[in-house]
Amino acid sequence: MKKFIVLFAVLMSVGVGGLALGRPFEGVIITVAVHSGHHATPWYMEANNLKELLGVTLNVVEISPEEMYSRELLELSTRTGAFDIVQYNSAWIGDFEPYLVPLDDFIINTGDDFAFGDYLPGFRDFHNLWGGKIYSVTVDGDTFLLYYRKDLFENEEEKTAFKSRYGYDLPDPPKTWDQVVDLAEFFTRKKGERLAGGILTKDFYGYADQAKRGRVYYWYLFRYIPFSAPNPHYFDPDTMQPLINTPEAVAALENMKKLLKYSPPGVLGWEWDELFNAAMLDGTVAMWIHWADEGRRFRELAPLPVEKPPVPKLGIAATPGVVKDGLLYQYTLVDSAWVASLCTDSKNKEAAWAVLNYMFGAGAVSLKWVMSPDSGWDPNRYSHVNSPLWRAQVPGIEVFMDALVNAMQSGFPCLKIPGAFEYMDKLDLYISKYLAGEIAGAKEALDSAAVAWDQITKRFGRESQKQFYIKLFQ
Repeated sequence: MKKFIVLFAVLMSVGVGGLALGRPFEGVIITVAVHSGHHATPWYMEANNLKELLGVTLNVVEISPEEMYSRELLELSTRTGAFDIVQYNSAWIGDFEPYLVPLDDFIINTGDDFAFGDYLPGFRDFHNLWGGKIYSVTVDGDTFLLYYRKDLFENEEEKTAFKSRYGYDLPDPPKTWDQVVDLAEFFTRKKGERLAGGILTKDFYGYADQAKRGRVYYWYLFRYIPFSAPNPHYFDPDTMQPLINTPEAVAALENMKKLLKYSPPGVLGWEWDELFNAAMLDGTVAMWIHWADEGRRFRELAPLPVEKPPVPKLGIAATPGVVKDGLLYQYTLVDSAWVASLCTDSKNKEAAWAVLNYMFGAGAVSLKWVMSPDSGWDPNRYSHVNSPLWRAQVPGIEVFMDALVNAMQSGFPCLKIPGAFEYMDKLDLYISKYLAGEIAGAKEALDSAAVAWDQITKRFGRESQKQFYIKLFQ
């Protein structure tokens, strides 16, 4: 307890522009394993400040994202003590937990300086908490939002035509997947046809997914989760039987296939760049779901491909839901993004926590780096999205900020149990086969995925997997 009292006094005396009294960790070397590239930039840029404030010498070890899981787990499991802090994907917590220090006592004894409650609920609940304990701080607030052409949705000619055709007001924003289907059909048009009061100079499409094999499962889960309301789950929590092939799951996949009719050709080969470029830089897609990048880069939205286009305007909203028994169920899939934790075998845990608190506490440092295009870190705290500085410096960013806050009130976790990547890869495989026409029916595809999931569960041990799965929702 004495150590925590000293640590509390130290941390309360640390400010971004001030000095910690006496540089309490003079001579201590803290080694942090981080995602290579722009994720490492803030660590290098803050190293001198950490030295000046805390006396800590920072040793940054960059690891490519493809190697992080295997290299970090090897060091942790062999108890080398090579790292004091590790950055990792929050989906790996089931494997990393035995080698990480719960942060509850550190946060409690730090007081309001860290402000754990400042995290947006989806990140706090599904990035940082595991089995009722706090194991990490959020580095990158990755999640998914619906983007749409608000300049198109606000056009009076289009609004009148939509209501005449579908019998209800053009929804701005769309709230359900049924509405998305209607809107996608309505806005899909050929070059030379009329759109938003002008003549199209290119073909225009109502909707697009990032549908390439490898990460297309995300775009299925955006449907699967609300279609499975009011109590969505990946598995039956009591038996660990997969729920991925229920009638609701099948309907979700059929919705995905239906929307392919209103998507650009070649969309089954689209990864991040292709979707971003078509929607944002080419301006040929009316609606899509993506990470937070578009929200932060809203000023890059191209004009609609028509003669004399309106001023580009990006709409941002929570991902669509499903109405059941008169109730709307919407969920935001909280991506299993980058977090950071203290390692059990660190010999300098107090100093390492002081470093984490400096970098990721509710202060000017974390705000600076989520605002910076050099880091790639996305906002994750109320103090980020409500920052008067950010809103003043980037007029219009408040649309993204407000949408993010709204979406995070109804977060839903990615799967985070041992074998999570393998489960999702099998799901991804059979989704891709169905979308490509290699498997005729959605039920057949998802039955195959469920068989594969059950085999994975048996290999890891059903009871063991059940206990990990329970922790995901605690």
